[in-house]
Amino acid sequence: MSKYIYGPVPSRRLGRSLGVDLLLPKSCTVNCVYCQIGSVEPLPPIRKRFVDPAEVEFELRERVESGGKTDYITLSGSGEPTLSIDLGRIIRFAKSLDVAPVCVLTNGTFLSDRTVREELYAADVVIPNLDAADKATFDKVNRPHPDIDFDAMIEGIVQFSCEFEGKLLLEIVLLDGLNDSDEHLHKLSKLVHRIKPAGVWVGSVYRPPSEDFAKPVSPEKLDRARGIIGGSARIIESFKASDIDVHYEALIGEIEALLKRRPETVPNISMSLGANEHEVFKAVAILITEGKVRAVKMNDKKYYEFIV
Repeated sequence: MSKYIYGPVPSRRLGRSLGVDLLLPKSCTVNCVYCQIGSVEPLPPIRKRFVDPAEVEFELRERVESGGKTDYITLSGSGEPTLSIDLGRIIRFAKSLDVAPVCVLTNGTFLSDRTVREELYAADVVIPNLDAADKATFDKVNRPHPDIDFDAMIEGIVQFSCEFEGKLLLEIVLLDGLNDSDEHLHKLSKLVHRIKPAGVWVGSVYRPPSEDFAKPVSPEKLDRARGIIGGSARIIESFKASDIDVHYEALIGEIEALLKRRPETVPNISMSLGANEHEVFKAVAILITEGKVRAVKMNDKKYYEFIV
């Protein structure tokens, strides 16, 4: 089992995404209430090395040379990839393999840093999150480290949009009662028009979040949000059967069989089946979407159980 490379996993935005994780364990500058990985104390915006980049490159080359269809090589993983000082190196290495475009998923908190923006120039697609149009909502939904300056972050995203020659997309995650009011959506729309992205993805909670109060919005609310934001805004849809390849069909079947015997956590499922945790999260999300599995709290841990 690869330590730093996972997938390709089915992605509603990117098709079959081969994931690259530069951060182990979870390391992030924010602690979003909807994060699937769980709640952790946010780190200050100080970049460093988290994993050996040579090992990442070895695993990535090995996975690519093993064949299989990949639509994107995606840097995301267990937190915020721009925290890693090896970001630029790994983007350039992934590009050198010449098998798929390179995408970086980011919370945007480092885009005020010129060095980070320059490293990201080598990517084909960059997708920052924009869940908040003001500091109060940012603090409530994304729960950043105190050293993160909301206004500087927004200016950094605007600046990067002006400089970047690849495709800049925004992702907005809406939560019931937290950031979905018409007033807030109109403020988000103004920010989107300032940033001028190539596209906007509007979605909600599709996997069990770290906080139980982070509830999804209705499909009607998503459609209203898309209309208010306007322009190139699109709704992130649920998984379809066409998103799932043979590898995932097998993994989903194994997880379903395991959960029919007993409830389990994602780390335990990962250890039992020898699958990367990110792959397991995706597969469990599909089973939840199909109404076969649900999340339950036991001993302060999140377990997943089969619905009889």
